[in-house]
Amino acid sequence: MIDPRIAERRRTVIESSARRGVRRAIALLAGVGIAAALIWVLQSPWLSVNEISLTGSDRPDVREAISTAGLEEGTPLVLVRAQKVEAELEALPWVRTASVQRVFPDRVEIAIGQRVAVAWLWTSGSYAVLDVEGVVLEYVSTLAEGAPVLQFATRRLEPGEIHSDPLVLGGLQFFAALDGLLPGFELREEAGDVWGMVDGHEIRLGRPVDMPAKAAALIAVLADDIPAGSSINLIAPTRPAVTP
Repeated sequence: MIDPRIAERRRTVIESSARRGVRRAIALLAGVGIAAALIWVLQSPWLSVNEISLTGSDRPDVREAISTAGLEEGTPLVLVRAQKVEAELEALPWVRTASVQRVFPDRVEIAIGQRVAVAWLWTSGSYAVLDVEGVVLEYVSTLAEGAPVLQFATRRLEPGEIHSDPLVLGGLQFFAALDGLLPGFELREEAGDVWGMVDGHEIRLGRPVDMPAKAAALIAVLADDIPAGSSINLIAPTRPAVTP
């Protein structure tokens, strides 16, 4: 026969083990329930994207890139990958910078730093739209009204690529410094020198150096009401020369 004390001890151990198993099972079920509830809440309409605020650009390709990155209304906010959306946007030629912020409970804010077209470069039957850094933003067949034009022989680049030709970069610096003050300006290259024509005046800029200073000198010379048809030499911007 088993000693009653031993039998009682065994029964106590079995019951204690059973109670621990029940507690573990209850804790596990509670944890699963809480996790499921949390997942449901995070993916519920209350925490899904209800508004996408976009500032800095109204370009269709920007909207398309946002959608391509998987960001749309109804997307659970916790599933929005801000870095992925930023990378998709910054791959666009027109986008310099992109910032994506999740704003709980249901909003995503996107701020675009968009590049600015500075000049139109004639190349291979169309115009390459360039920003001040020489980035090719896109190609167009016709000019915008009053657009500054570069007539330099250079190779054709794809949108998003960057020109490194000193003539092109110098021309861009010159037009950026003018800031639209002389619309319809056109620059060309002759024997390595940069030449231009504006308001009936032939402009000689020389080598593509000190271009912002040459732009400032040109504005100052034109403000003096020089004779029509005069030629302006800006090779030395601190000593501009005007020839009637």
